[in-house]
Amino acid sequence: MNEKMTATVNQLQTELIASDEFTEIQQAYDNLKGNLDDYKVFNDFQQAQQALQQKQMQGVQPTQDEISNIQAIAGKMRESQLISALMTKEKALSELLSDINETVTKPISDLYRS
Repeated sequence: MNEKMTATVNQLQTELIASDEFTEIQQAYDNLKGNLDDYKVFNDFQQAQQALQQKQMQGVQPTQDEISNIQAIAGKMRESQLISALMTKEKALSELLSDINETVTKPISDLYRS
């Protein structure tokens, strides 16, 4: 990446960190970490999801026990207001990043549409 693009990307990173979406997700995550039970559920779900994705990438079907386990964890997640708040903030940040990506890649899209 050339120097000008690197500087632009670094500035974008700085702007992202200063955005409401980022600071709100950071606060929501800090709140979640403050509740050990909900934080454990969150981490358990992430680990189970990662294990499931690795199996799928290897072409291995998950067992019924694994599916039941991740469904049970997902049920616990839905009961947590802290996790729900984090997921809401993740959605807002994802929308911001999607908008950024759309703007950055617009010249490529336009190129292929012409």
